[in-house]
Amino acid sequence: GMGEPLNNYENVVEACRAMIDRRVWNLAHGRVTVSTVGVTPNMRRLTRELPQVSLAVSLHAPNQEMREVIVPTAKMYPLQDIINALDEHMMALQNLPTTKSSNNKT
Repeated sequence: GMGEPLNNYENVVEACRAMIDRRVWNLAHGRVTVSTVGVTPNMRRLTRELPQVSLAVSLHAPNQEMREVIVPTAKMYPLQDIINALDEHMMALQNLPTTKSSNNKT
């Protein structure tokens, strides 16, 4: 891979904003996904700033102990904290106001 996207937070958010900007790429919000190993502080920051962007988590292992062997940063970001951050992100997404489809001509 090319490294952890959420460790390059400012550039990733700038790219996401361009992708969902109607004047630039105009991609559907739900079609833009940021993948992470679980950098929870920046997951929560992304939830606050761009809740309409999807999050994907690469766990690399089925439990915390195995993750800590495979992923060097796993000790800093326990699975339960990642799960909580994902729950917060999903709740923020559900609470977004809905907008009319751009195909709707009224």
